[in-house]
Amino acid sequence: MLKMENCSTGIRLLSDHLFRSAVLTLWLVLALLSFTQEARATVGLDPRTTVEQAVDEIVAILTDPALAAPEAREQRHRLVVNEVEKFFDFNEISMRTMGPRWRELSAEQRRDFIETFKQFLEKNYIDQVDSYSGEKVEIKDQEIREDRRGNRFAMVQTDFMTSAQQRVAVNYKLLERDERWMVYDVDIEGVSLVRNFRTQFDPYPYDELISRMRRQITTGEGLEPR
Repeated sequence: MLKMENCSTGIRLLSDHLFRSAVLTLWLVLALLSFTQEARATVGLDPRTTVEQAVDEIVAILTDPALAAPEAREQRHRLVVNEVEKFFDFNEISMRTMGPRWRELSAEQRRDFIETFKQFLEKNYIDQVDSYSGEKVEIKDQEIREDRRGNRFAMVQTDFMTSAQQRVAVNYKLLERDERWMVYDVDIEGVSLVRNFRTQFDPYPYDELISRMRRQITTGEGLEPR
C-alpha cells in the first residue's frame, strides 16, 4: 500500500517504484478540471464525464509540442496553476485538511490558509509535470450519493497506468457546486491525500503551521516532524 510521511524535502509518497507515477497522479488531481473556455461554459456533466474530459484536456497540454521546449516550462506550469484555481474546490479541501479547528479560524485566517496552502501545493508538486512520459488514466465507474441535506457527492474510480504498465488505483472524490462537479479529495491505493495533509499539519498551532509552510515555499525546507 502506498503511504505518505514527512521528510526533510517536504511531502513525498513512499514506495520508490510508485513514487514517480503517484506524484504525477497528484498533479493530475490538482490539474483536474483544466478545461478550455468552451468546456468551462458547460454545466450538467456527470462526474465520470467531468473526469474523462479533464484528463483528456490535461494530457493535451502535456503533449503539446509548443509547450515541450525548456523555454516554455514556466508557461506550461502557469497554464496548469491558472486553470486549477478556477475549478479545484480549495475551500473544501482546506476545510477538510484543517478538520475541526477550521471552525476556530477567523475569516481572515481561512483566506490566508487557503492561499498559503495553494502555494504550498504548487511548490511541492508543479515540477512533476515535467516528468510526464505517456502515462495513461483509465476511467472506470462512478458512484453518486446524496446526503440528508440534499448535497450530492460522487466518487470516480480510475486506474493510473504507469509507463511500465503498472496499475495504480485512484479514486477521485467530488461534490456538486452549482450543477458542476468539483474535486475535494483523492485516494491513491486507499490512502486519502486530505487525511495525509491533516496528519502532517495537526501537530502545529495555526500560526506556526502558516510560518512553516511559508518557509517551505520560500526556501524549500520541509515541514519537519515534531
